[in-house]
Amino acid sequence: MAADDALAFAYKYPFSEEAKAVVRSKEAETVGLTEKYLVLAERRLGEAFAKGRLEYKDIAYGKLDHVISYVYERMLVSALGNRAAILKFASAEASRSRAALDISGSSDMLRLSAELGIAISPAGLDEYKVGFLTVLRYMSSTPRFSLSNFKLHGGDVMMRRRDVADLLESVIFRQILKGLPIKHGDLPQQVIARSKTIVQPVVTIRPAAGGNRAWIDKLLETPIPDVRHRVVNLVLAPYLINVRGMTEDDAFKAISSYIERCKALDPNTRINDSYIKYQCSYAKRKGLRPLSLARAKELLGDYVDFDTQKEKVVVK
Repeated sequence: MAADDALAFAYKYPFSEEAKAVVRSKEAETVGLTEKYLVLAERRLGEAFAKGRLEYKDIAYGKLDHVISYVYERMLVSALGNRAAILKFASAEASRSRAALDISGSSDMLRLSAELGIAISPAGLDEYKVGFLTVLRYMSSTPRFSLSNFKLHGGDVMMRRRDVADLLESVIFRQILKGLPIKHGDLPQQVIARSKTIVQPVVTIRPAAGGNRAWIDKLLETPIPDVRHRVVNLVLAPYLINVRGMTEDDAFKAISSYIERCKALDPNTRINDSYIKYQCSYAKRKGLRPLSLARAKELLGDYVDFDTQKEKVVVK
């Protein structure tokens, strides 16, 4: 691969193997530039926390600085020791790479999907074939991504380019989360010192205009590392089945997708397909209602801040 092509790809997808190779090849040239890359990384992290996304710009110069500052951004967010910060960082970087996919040709999509281990192949004008199990694993929990909205053909799901990009954004999000947080003992002291001045985000879940169950929709966007068994049977299955009126199949898919995202934080779980299907069936049969917000605070208070509306500075 030509050096310019590798750098262009790394700039768009700084989590990629190409990006890692670029960083390794430039290691000797970056000695003594830690402060420069920390400034760039802190700027990116601030934008991610403030806006929830990072803008992608097709620039002529500065691509290498961006690729290297991504490495420092991972170290900085690890030093914060804040799960909410890591999730916001990963989500913002995934949205940036998704924006790059949107304006790039199909070659980028196929090249990136191959690296991520996602089998995607063209099937016609603006149509692609994606394996059924792949879609089931990575699909979003939003109604638009219900499998009922797509055509199935020979074990594959037929998807438009935009939908494939949505799917890849979910995969990219998980890819970025791998290896995070970096162990504190493996971080440079300069990074740790810089992290102490950063304003950190706090996950916020409050009842909204959608009614007193709107916090559960927000919870579905917020992976958690523990108490997932009780979240499934006390919150998610009753809510999706008996409040949102989903079928058992669609509720199962939504919960499975959520649990897969939770595994990015902690892969150890006893939750399997049988458990999720049983809880969906049981919730429907018994007409169960989800926990109240007050009870949910007792269950999830260690993992989600339900009340804080503003960001806070964490001093360590």
